[in-house]
Amino acid sequence: MGKLKVVLLFALVLVLAAGCSQKNDAEKPEEVNVSFDEVTTSIKEAIAKDLKEDGGVEEEVLVDGKLTYYMETDLTASTDDAGVAIWLEKMNVDQEKLANGLVIAAMMNVNADEVIVLEAKDEADVEALKASLEKELENQDQTWKQYLPEQYEKVKENIITTKGKYLLYVTYTNPEKVEEAFNSKFN
Repeated sequence: MGKLKVVLLFALVLVLAAGCSQKNDAEKPEEVNVSFDEVTTSIKEAIAKDLKEDGGVEEEVLVDGKLTYYMETDLTASTDDAGVAIWLEKMNVDQEKLANGLVIAAMMNVNADEVIVLEAKDEADVEALKASLEKELENQDQTWKQYLPEQYEKVKENIITTKGKYLLYVTYTNPEKVEEAFNSKFN
């Protein structure tokens, strides 16, 4: 009779453990299954469409996957590239935490447009990368509130958002359109 109680108790513990592990699996956020290139392409297409529709630009804006009025910087490239090093230092980004990172910024220093898309190597790095984006917002705030008031209005409307290991930073005339393009890849 004693052995039967031990076996039943052991079986009960196994059932409870299995039930708890299934509950924990159900509470975990769903893994995002989208590529960095899909996300950034969607954003570039949204900016190109917006520039043609609302910006009055007539010529083609997206050529060979690049926006003609913007510079792109791959934050995972070698820090021997001065542009990469400047962005990483300015935002205080630890490059080791990045699986992917892209900055799309206006070529002219009279335009505050900046779109930054980051993919963390690990979800544990998302908060640190978000802090880097918040630092960039502080940088933009300091620059534009004293430089060009109409551009500063864009900075005040900035959006920083995350989806899983992906982060988005948007200072743009219509930031909600860029955010919508970003979010559409995760629905």
